[in-house]
Amino acid sequence: MRMSLRVVFILLALGFLTTAKAQSGVGFEEKGKPVYHIAFVQAKPGKEREYRKFCVQVFKPMWVAAVKAGVVDSWAAYEHPVYFGPGVGYSHILIVKMKNFAGFDTLIPDLLKIVSKDFPGRDIQSEVQSLMEIVKSDVFYEFASTAEANPSK
Repeated sequence: MRMSLRVVFILLALGFLTTAKAQSGVGFEEKGKPVYHIAFVQAKPGKEREYRKFCVQVFKPMWVAAVKAGVVDSWAAYEHPVYFGPGVGYSHILIVKMKNFAGFDTLIPDLLKIVSKDFPGRDIQSEVQSLMEIVKSDVFYEFASTAEANPSK
């Protein structure tokens, strides 16, 4: 069970781990800037409602616990209800906001602790694999924003 959970989280993390490594030394020394991991997900045919339910019942509590534990800043799931053109390729987007790149080193072990505590005896990997596939996984590093700006009153 523990090994299968590792596989699912390693697959989710693989994209941003390799990206972070490949781009080291190009301005990531600003330790206070957030990093976003974005996964484009395709629910399997006929499994859209089950996948949505899984996100609410499993992913959301897992990520809420991760936020409370300080593992990540936030998590969000978005549905892609309208498709423009053929071959869009995904039905949902999952976005995880991390404080910085330092969180990558302990993300998988920290998530495994949360999942094994909150969902003991469940094969989360098999459940998620029966519902969806990761189409694409990207990491974005915020190097400039207006997040600190306050509107005039």
